[in-house]
Parts: sequence; structure tokens; C-alpha cells
Amino acid sequence: MTKNLKYIILAILALQLSACSDWLTLEPEDGVTREEFWQTKEHVNSAVVGCYMSMQANTIEKMFAWGELRADMLENGAIIDNDINNVFEGEISPENSIVNWAGFYNVINNCNTVLKFAPQVRKIDGTFTEKQLKEYEAEALTIRAIMYFYLVRAFRDVPMTLEAYYSDDQDLYLPTTPGDVILDTLVHDLRIAIANAPISYPSSEKNKSRITSWAARALLADIFLWQERYAEANALCDEVIGSNRFSLIPVEKFEVEVGEGGIIVDTVTVANESDADKMFVQTYVNGRSVESIFEIPFTTDFTNPFYYFMGPTINRIRPKTDIVDGTIFPEPVYAAVPDATDIRGLGCSYRAGLVWKYVGTSRTGDSRAATNYTTPWIVYKYSDILLMKAEALNQIGLQTNNETAQNYYKGAIDAMSKVRKARNAVETSDYKFIENDVEGKMLEKAILQERAREFAYEGKRWFDVLRYAKRNDYGDNNIQYLITLAINSASPEKLGSLMAKYRDPKHNSHYWPIYIHEIETNKNLTQNEFYAK
Repeated sequence: MTKNLKYIILAILALQLSACSDWLTLEPEDGVTREEFWQTKEHVNSAVVGCYMSMQANTIEKMFAWGELRADMLENGAIIDNDINNVFEGEISPENSIVNWAGFYNVINNCNTVLKFAPQVRKIDGTFTEKQLKEYEAEALTIRAIMYFYLVRAFRDVPMTLEAYYSDDQDLYLPTTPGDVILDTLVHDLRIAIANAPISYPSSEKNKSRITSWAARALLADIFLWQERYAEANALCDEVIGSNRFSLIPVEKFEVEVGEGGIIVDTVTVANESDADKMFVQTYVNGRSVESIFEIPFTTDFTNPFYYFMGPTINRIRPKTDIVDGTIFPEPVYAAVPDATDIRGLGCSYRAGLVWKYVGTSRTGDSRAATNYTTPWIVYKYSDILLMKAEALNQIGLQTNNETAQNYYKGAIDAMSKVRKARNAVETSDYKFIENDVEGKMLEKAILQERAREFAYEGKRWFDVLRYAKRNDYGDNNIQYLITLAINSASPEKLGSLMAKYRDPKHNSHYWPIYIHEIETNKNLTQNEFYAK
């Protein structure tokens, strides 16, 4: 075992919160205790790496499940998983393992432990600079903020602790904190992280798989959208765009003439197939592309957990083709030119009943071997910045009651169009109409649909729709969209009760119940009121 690896493993062991009452009495086999560990800047770096590894090991499946299973783009695969099926049916209970948040709190405690002990190392190690300390703290703050942002979007109100748990004498059982209070705390922390996180790292790998100031900005912009602080979200997106550090993968396109009865009636755009495949391979196979802002990588030594969700022989979920094909991804305008399609659709997001971006070797190749599921979990990429900007500008326009609103709508269309052009998106008549949408409502829906295409199966769809639904105090049109989406997988006999459920936002019906083990263990917790009925 190398010295570095030993430190990383030790950091994870030292930071993990165990249910065992005497866990502190157990020493690593090499005899190194916690007190001996926090001595050098190398120890701090290893502990921070441990935070990333803990997130990689403990949270990715839930990030996916919480952001996708309640939406409209998935259904049961070849193997029926009862917990997943119950979510599809809208029968969500506190006993469902999908609502278990323990892994997120493991990561949070790891981050809290770094924030507690790293400053002490600064006093011991004379080579450990203040700048390095603040950079490591910025990483821990941002990772912790990612965890809490997922928890708030999934549960709304959750326990919040900013203290490290490292002693059996500490109180582990906290009540919930209002989600709005947690988000305000994250905003404060991320402003600090933005100021102190590295702008870049010496290696390109670290630039994509460790927190930078740009990743912290992307996260904060996302939080601002959730909080409906649109001007601030737009400003942060502009900072990322203005950095010129990220770009969309270029796809060369060419025009094809369409004829009917020997007469040329139109020209349509077709993406260069090799360029489209390059986008797929760089983004979803190799990872760390020019588009990536922050992603969690996997290697052949650490198989991506999505193999067990959607591998070709053991898949528990698959694309809901009747929704995705033709609705999310429109058919070509002309059947005679089938290649005039969105490069994110068939062959990229889905194919042959599989979520292809996690299992394919290329857009047209075979599925990967079980030992090579190395698809990264993409937290933020450049297209997210552009579409967050589009959403923010459109909402500013909707709140502007004068002629300047049109300028905001134009800015939103311009930002979204950059993504659409790079992906060879199909220009349907509905999409063309938004340019004449003087009230911005169709544009709002178009941006939501664009996000569905761009981030298909990347753990964002449910959160996007919930963010849309809760605007205007759950306005009728907004919440109806969520209802239509949420009941798409349910049995006909359950549709009536589900529609009533989702029309009850005031009782927290759009969030998960608290896992039964947490309720039984922590008497300071109160069950989500909808599930306590």
C-alpha cells in the first residue's frame, strides 16, 4: 500500500460516522489514531480526498434516484425492484430504502471534520499556508453544500449540523431545520468558497473532478434559481461564461435538401455523425470534457453504480420510450431525412430499451463490459450554465412589466439557442413560436423541455419540474405540469388518489418521507406531515 493511499483510507475510516457505540476505541491496524493523523498538510489533502471518495461511494445512486424516479422518463426494466416500482406507482412510504439519507450525512460529517481539524494542522505544519487551508476549506464547504442542496430539494426540511461528530458524548439526534434556513446557510458558505477555492489546478483531471471556484458558482446559481433569486443566478452564470474556461463540444453540421415530387421544398440541418459520436464519447465515456465544470469520476477499479441500475442484463430501470421518443425528443420534421435529429436522443440518452449514456461505448457501438462502467456522474457542465441563465432571464422578464421584458426574453432565447445549435435540436413549429411569445410563458415551458433533453437521466428532471411547479405559490398551470408528469407510470386505479396527493403541496406531498429508521432512532424528528396522516 502506498503512503498516499494509506492516508486516504485512514481519512475515510477516521471520518465515517459509525453506528457502533464504541467506534472511537477501534484503532486502524497500522496503529495510527485520529490524533496522530491530523499533523501535516498531506493529511488534510487526504481527508479532503476522503470527502470526494465518500460522496462517490455513498450518494450517487440516491442523487440519481431522487432526481429521476418521480419524473416522466423512466419505467421498470427487466428486473422489478419493489422499492423502485413503488416510487413509479406513487406508493412512497417511510419504509422505502430509496428515502434513506444516511450516506449524505456521512459525507457531511466528513466535510465538517475537515473544517474542524484542518485549521489545527495550520498551527502544526509550518509548510501549510493560509491559502492552502482556505482552498481545502472551500472544497469541504462546497461538497457539504451539494449534499444539503440535494437533501432540501428531496425532503425540504432536514436536520442541519455544521459540527463534526467524533465523540460518543455528542448529541447525534437533531430536529429538522427549515429548508429555507439551510439554503441561506449554503449561500453564505458558497460565497466564502467562491472567494477561496482554486481557479484551476495544475492537472486537467483535477480541474474537472475537484471543486473549483467555477463549480461553487454553478452550485450557487442553481440554489438561487431554487430560491427565485433570478438576477443573482444570472450574474453568477455570466461570471462562469465570462471566464472562457468552458465551452460546448463543437459539432459540425451541414444542410440537406428535401424534395417532394421532384421539387425542393426545404433544407434541414444534419449533424456530422462522427462529431456527434465525439460529443458522446468525450462526455459520457471518457469524461472530463471541455464542457465539464464538476463531475465525480469512476474507474475500472471502482465500477459506476449505474451498472446495477441499468446494465444490459440486469437493468432495474429503462427509458419510458413513449414519453422520451417523440415528446421529449421530437421526431424529425421530414421522415425522408431521419438523421436531422437531436444528437442527444436515440443513440445518446437512450437506445434499445437502455439508458445508453451510462452503458454504451459510443452512439453506434456496443454496450460496455461490466468491468468498464466508468461513466462519470456529471454534477455541472457548461450547458447547465447556459440553460440556468436562460431560465433566470426569462423569469426576470416575466416579473418586468414594461418594454424591457422583451430584452430579457431575447437573452434567454439566445442562451438556450447556443445549446440547441450545438446539439442539432429539431426546430419544431412550437419552438419557433416562442420568438413571438410576448408574455414569456411558452418560453418558460420550452426551457424546461430543453433541460429534459440536455440532462436526460442525469438526476435533474424531477428537481427541474418541482422548481417550476412551486413558482407563483404553486399556480394552477405550474402544478398541473407536475401532476401530469408524476402520474405517468401509475396504474389506472391509482390515478385519482395520486392526483389528489400531488394537488396538496401545502402538506409537503412533493417531498420524500423521512426514512422509518431515522424516525424510530431520532425522537426529535417529526415525519413529513403528508406521510404522517
